[in-house]
Amino acid sequence: MKKTLLFLFLISFSFTIAQTTKKVFFVGNSYTYTNDLPELVKLTALSTGDVLNYQTHAMGGATLKQHAQNQAVTSIINQGNWDYVVLQEQSQIPSFPNSYIQSEMHPYAKQLADLTKASNACGNPIFFMTWGYKTGDATNCANGNTPVCTYEGMDDLIYNRYMDMAQINEGLISPVGKVWRTIRQQQPTMDLYSSDGSHPSYLGSMAAAYTFYTILFKKNPELATFNGNLTATESQVIKSIVKNTVYDNLDMWLIGTNDVTSRFNYQTTGTSTIQFTNQTQNATTFAWTFGDGNTSTLENPSHTYLATGNYQVTLTTNACGRNSTKTKSVTINNLGTQESKIDQVQIYPNPTQSFINIITDQKLSIASLSDASGRILKHDFKKTENGYSIPLNHVTTGTYFLKYKIGEKEYTKKIIKK
Repeated sequence: MKKTLLFLFLISFSFTIAQTTKKVFFVGNSYTYTNDLPELVKLTALSTGDVLNYQTHAMGGATLKQHAQNQAVTSIINQGNWDYVVLQEQSQIPSFPNSYIQSEMHPYAKQLADLTKASNACGNPIFFMTWGYKTGDATNCANGNTPVCTYEGMDDLIYNRYMDMAQINEGLISPVGKVWRTIRQQQPTMDLYSSDGSHPSYLGSMAAAYTFYTILFKKNPELATFNGNLTATESQVIKSIVKNTVYDNLDMWLIGTNDVTSRFNYQTTGTSTIQFTNQTQNATTFAWTFGDGNTSTLENPSHTYLATGNYQVTLTTNACGRNSTKTKSVTINNLGTQESKIDQVQIYPNPTQSFINIITDQKLSIASLSDASGRILKHDFKKTENGYSIPLNHVTTGTYFLKYKIGEKEYTKKIIKK
């Protein structure tokens, strides 16, 4: 009898230790409340012994702008103690022209993300990457927005805009749209959409739920035994795709980079002198590495670099009961940090629609062209009378980074494709 009791105690103790609890505020619209996505995530977590405590604010067609201006939303974020605040834009807006994105989406994504971090010392924003309409957005296609005429074109734009939002605001991505695209490619008979070709079917919401479970708890979705109304076969197929797309590639969705409690910013105070400012709340220890072999334990150190180049700066703190490290790239050149600009090189037009010109009388080589997620893209590099030209017809609308070298010096230029 004693052995039986001991065995049951050990099982109970092991279950308690393995259990993870997350507190999440879902801010969205009908894509969130259709089939009650947060509850599906909760039931998925429960099947593995994990706990999701959540609150939802979701109104049909609501935008990030409306949420940012809604006191009901901001007051809940301000309550604090959220591990994550999930932010979802209206379904079509991320595929709108860049001028609209810059004025009507990005400022409010930043406002909500900044509020999340300011009010939740241990919390971070998660951007809910949605999906393209089943056959494209017919309404806006008729208005001349050509890329959205197809599912692929609309989905590409949505993917890029969500990756941009997460990169800019140092948040995480729940890549539901990417999972949907993989399911469409690998399992075309699985219908992710409801009859309107926009909202999720129950199967589509379950794909979203497994994706969110993986991002929130950092666990293999195949461990979950909750199938909902799906058949065991349907459930296993979706969980396998989520595992391969999400769990096996957590860094791609900015987990390692941004799912931390250490935070800092920096600004130039001289040609190669940087003032670093800790933004971590409740930390008592600060360990800086400046990427050139030098370190500091000050809360807000200043550092002067002796050579140009790209430096990976890290801050490790003990906030929220755990050590975490935030890393940012700092570029030093003779005109400061951030985005390189030198008098001898002109890059235009920027923003651009189809190509960029590089005007220089120096010998220049292209190191790489990458998207906002860091993925290296193919590119043509053509010599012209006054410099070089790079066609960009093959890339979708979004933010890209061009790395080039002059001699031994490497520079980075941000390129906006309209």
